[in-house]
Amino acid sequence: MARRYDVARSLIYQWRRAARRQAESVFMPAVLVDEPPEPASDPIAAIVIDLPGGGRVSIAASTPPGLAAAALKGLR
Repeated sequence: MARRYDVARSLIYQWRRAARRQAESVFMPAVLVDEPPEPASDPIAAIVIDLPGGGRVSIAASTPPGLAAAALKGLR
């Protein structure tokens, strides 16, 4: 790791020891929930494309235009 990122080996051990010391001093309370959270609802598809092989591509209305254009170009 040290050689790959051109960092002194001793520095990696110092960071590791510091991280361990910090992790030991941090207290994270546990939170118990009786009911599981509601699953996020799937976004409504604005565009649905049925592919010849039986597959289907759905693009949500909230999809950024650049991403939708790239997906459609990829289907060509």
